[in-house]
Amino acid sequence: MNKPSPFIVLIILFFNFHSNAQTTLTHNICNDVIKTMNHSCSYSYIYFGRTFDLDNFGVTGTDEFTITHGEVGLTYAEGGASIQFNIYAIDADFPNSFDESNLIGQSQEYDLPYIWSPGTQTAQIFTVAFENPVVIPANIDMILVEVKKGLVIGGSGLIHVAGTLQDNDASYYRGCVAGPDYINTVNLTYGQSTYPPADYNFYITAVEDFINIDIPFRAYLVNECEGLNKYFQLTTPSLIQNVAWNFGDPSSGASNISTQVNPSHVYSSPGLYTVTASVTNYGNQTYTTTKTITAQSTNEIPVVNDIFACEDTFGSGISSSFDTSNIEAQIVNGQTGVVVSYYDQNGNQLPSPLPNPLTNTQPNSQQITIRVAANSTSSLCCYNETTFNLITYTLPEVTQTDAIFSCDNDENGFSNFDLSNLPTDLINGQSGLTVDLFNSNNAIIASSDYANFTNLVANQDTIKAVVTDDVTSCASVTTINLIISPSPIAYSVNTLLGCDDNNDGFSEYFDTSDVEAQVLNGQTGINVTYFTENGTQLSSPLSNPYTNIEAYNQNIIVRVTNATTTCYQETTLQLQTVIQPSINQPTNLFACDNGNGYADFDTTSIEQQIIGNQTGVSIQYYDSNNSQLPSPLPALFQNTLPFSQTIYVKVEDISNPICYSETSFDLIVNSLPEVDLEEDYFICNLQPFLTLTVNPSFSFYQWSFEDGNIVSSTFQAIIENEGNYTLTVGQLENNIICENSFSFHLTRSNLPEIQDVNYGELGNNFIEIIASGDGDFEYSIDGLNYQDSNYFANIQGGSYTVFVRDKDGCGADSQEVTIIDYPKFFTPNGDDINEFWQIKGVNEFPDSQISIFDRYGKLLKQLSANSSGWDGTYNGKKMSSNDYWFVANLSNGTTFSGHFALKR
Repeated sequence: MNKPSPFIVLIILFFNFHSNAQTTLTHNICNDVIKTMNHSCSYSYIYFGRTFDLDNFGVTGTDEFTITHGEVGLTYAEGGASIQFNIYAIDADFPNSFDESNLIGQSQEYDLPYIWSPGTQTAQIFTVAFENPVVIPANIDMILVEVKKGLVIGGSGLIHVAGTLQDNDASYYRGCVAGPDYINTVNLTYGQSTYPPADYNFYITAVEDFINIDIPFRAYLVNECEGLNKYFQLTTPSLIQNVAWNFGDPSSGASNISTQVNPSHVYSSPGLYTVTASVTNYGNQTYTTTKTITAQSTNEIPVVNDIFACEDTFGSGISSSFDTSNIEAQIVNGQTGVVVSYYDQNGNQLPSPLPNPLTNTQPNSQQITIRVAANSTSSLCCYNETTFNLITYTLPEVTQTDAIFSCDNDENGFSNFDLSNLPTDLINGQSGLTVDLFNSNNAIIASSDYANFTNLVANQDTIKAVVTDDVTSCASVTTINLIISPSPIAYSVNTLLGCDDNNDGFSEYFDTSDVEAQVLNGQTGINVTYFTENGTQLSSPLSNPYTNIEAYNQNIIVRVTNATTTCYQETTLQLQTVIQPSINQPTNLFACDNGNGYADFDTTSIEQQIIGNQTGVSIQYYDSNNSQLPSPLPALFQNTLPFSQTIYVKVEDISNPICYSETSFDLIVNSLPEVDLEEDYFICNLQPFLTLTVNPSFSFYQWSFEDGNIVSSTFQAIIENEGNYTLTVGQLENNIICENSFSFHLTRSNLPEIQDVNYGELGNNFIEIIASGDGDFEYSIDGLNYQDSNYFANIQGGSYTVFVRDKDGCGADSQEVTIIDYPKFFTPNGDDINEFWQIKGVNEFPDSQISIFDRYGKLLKQLSANSSGWDGTYNGKKMSSNDYWFVANLSNGTTFSGHFALKR
């Protein structure tokens, strides 16, 4: 028995409609329940769903009903898996409009047992009797029945869901969702099933023939399409202690009963039978369930032969001429009461009967499946199948042949064509093929006329070639154009001149680059070939440059040939030699650098050096960028590239400018001699002179003072007078002397002398050093740190030695100065910082006396010039933080007073 291929997950629900009546909601056409590999995700939730339009099941908008049971088919379950039924209200926009808030009710969660029998497991039905039946309100038109595969402690929760073979609606799923802690991490939107794979379409249906809704068991037919041999199962096998089957077939004798949970029975004859199963559970409760079945013989299908046809287009594998006129009669073979249907290789149903002629949709070979079932609604699920093939014959392969050309020598539009090789060219070595040729009047051309066939239509004609397979009789047709071609034009070409550089009549300088363009004059698809006058073929294209092989003058035959038709014409190319001018290479020119590598060069003798006394020639000069320069060159020519530049020379024969000679010469700039001299030199008045030395390798030297006197004519000079000097040096190179001059100044410095030291004290502390002399001086008040300014601001009180010195080392001078000042506060707190108060610089006045008073005028301490200062005590007692006053009487008659702060 053959069956369709898609697997459909089976979920079964029980509905108690209008109290005692029973309603079955199902999308299952047949009762087959089969094993699949359709599985959920491990360690996660997944949801299987089916939609039901209640109107289709006799439930109107004014009715309400109660769902009491649900079933699902399984073939495999690991530990940790559970199932639960959820009932939602939905509308026609499902799944887009799906909302979990529209939950009507749900069953309790049912823990699945471990189900696994490698290689032998079959589909089992698990029933969940709702502990709290779900009531569907009267105003609900559509519902979604969803089975949630959940997780319990103890395993991965992986399941394989059983399927059915026939279905009339779509299935849905959502998930997988990892664990309860991540329930929102995965898309929960319903959609058409893409996981698991699409050929496992989920399926939900209601169970038929449920006699008593309180019975937890149901008998169902596993496969009703096995003829008289039937297989039965019971739902919820894990609850069954024992069972007694009666197959309703007393004619079968002892085999009419069985105690197996999942028995089979071969019925003695076709007919309608009532099957009864009495089931006892482990609580010793007994239930009876029944099912009515039909047993019938299957329809036999005769073998159907494959159909052959020639493909429509070469290489397509598609034919529109398959003859199916005898298929239906061959299949039915006189049977009545049967339904015949056809399916392509993808399971898509085709028209019945098949169209005639039929076009295949799969190239080369396509399998067609024929299904024959009894002509009754209850038996459409039981059928036999057979197949046949639509086989496409390949058309003969014809080698594409270009048009055949012939030259129209008399220009009347007609010519003779040789078709002798055409049949061989068309089949290209293939065997088992026959070729026939037809003229444009569709008359066959005799093979005796192949070698000398004349076109029927002027200028252009066609012939048809029919290539037939000797076995399949499939034929390919192609058309060949016959084209009358005019001969191409060989345009005249200019005479070529070549320079003969040794007057032997031969030249290797003939420029042939434009010959082909001249002879074609814009024609395309033309080959150009070359021959000597005696017919020897030359290279094509001619080498460029070309060397003549006949002295002084040579004629070359130029042939232009149509590449397709081989029609040609010829013209003549003449080669003539011309004597080349003789020239000399001039000597390089040298000049002294005027600055930055540029100089003026004397070019008055260049032309004489190049051509001597020749006449009838012209001279052209070029720089390295091929820019033309004046000719003749200016008498004094300045180079345009620094230091070194090449000038290119071209000498042409005035009567034949293509014949020329070339040479070049260089303009070389001599660098000026350089010496290492400073712009300024200094000596002290104590020094009698200064000796200067430069590079000793120059050709001559001249040291001169500003008054014109020559100081020295060697590489060394002794200078002693202050003023400006000039050194001129010369260097002989490339037979010319280049000179360069350098100026410098000698300055004599006087010894510095301190004339006066200005200073301020008692808070306006500064030192200003006044020095005499004409040197470059710098100043210091500590002998270590010098500055350009003679003024020192904001200095502390004390004794200083001030200095002035010449930067060029011409001596120094110094002087002592004392700045009287006092600190504005002191901190006698034992940290060795500011522990004593004393007037700074007072030690320079040994007879000085300082008296310290408190704010009330009480004398606290008297200090001498050499005292370390007041420590902030009076009679051994520490004085408090406050302001204190002093009076200082210096030994030079100066008296001053002030106040300061003591801080603790």
